[in-house]
Amino acid sequence: MLDRDGVAALHDLTGRVVIVTGGSRGIGRAVAEAFAAQGASVVVSSRKADACDEAVAAIRAAGGEALAVPGHAGDLHDLDRLAATTADAYGGIDILVNNAANPVAQPIGEITPEAFAKSFDVNVRGPLFLFQACLPHLLVSDHASVVNVISAGAFLNTPGRSMYGAGKAALLHFTRSMAAEYASRGIRVNALAPGPVDTTMVRNIGPERAAGMARSNYMKRLGEPDEMVGAVLYMASDAGSFMTGQCLTVDGGMVPAR
Repeated sequence: MLDRDGVAALHDLTGRVVIVTGGSRGIGRAVAEAFAAQGASVVVSSRKADACDEAVAAIRAAGGEALAVPGHAGDLHDLDRLAATTADAYGGIDILVNNAANPVAQPIGEITPEAFAKSFDVNVRGPLFLFQACLPHLLVSDHASVVNVISAGAFLNTPGRSMYGAGKAALLHFTRSMAAEYASRGIRVNALAPGPVDTTMVRNIGPERAAGMARSNYMKRLGEPDEMVGAVLYMASDAGSFMTGQCLTVDGGMVPAR
């Protein structure tokens, strides 16, 4: 029977190395800060170097260990560099959180090839190829875990935003396939499906649409980035050691409400 210390140890990430893409703000930043608080060495990656540096400075000021590796989640060279730099700095990779996303939106009938490529390069291709770049290190880790951040929109129709929803649905499929192919080799792969969360991405759609998203769930509000941390920590840590190929939907009841 687990005692209090044993339960706490399930979430302890001391000595583990984590990559968080889109880690400079919103859900990614909340997750990066939480992982560092649990003892992990965290690599924060996003497009803007100054934003990465600011997030890392905050983690270090709180007593955590972190490194900034700026890069674009749609650039395969940047993804290879992210994996290599992480492994060189910390000696390996134990946990990957594919959180970076591109919210570009066009209605069906007006979708351009350029917009389609921009969306899927970040939301689908990037997570897949970063997983593959990290794979040699995950395979030799004793605690290998991947969390792909999708969206509650993967389970719903998303008029005007179908590229985003379709890309996240594709990433869920890759999550399940990654889990099936690598469970026997010690890598767990799961997904988080957030509902409407008070992030820059949601605020950028405008106050009226954001308010509509808040009304669309049972709890009638936007979530906070910190409210995603518990689910991600569970899936990434030993607390979720018998879980793979699954998706935790943390959406205030948005999917069942629809």
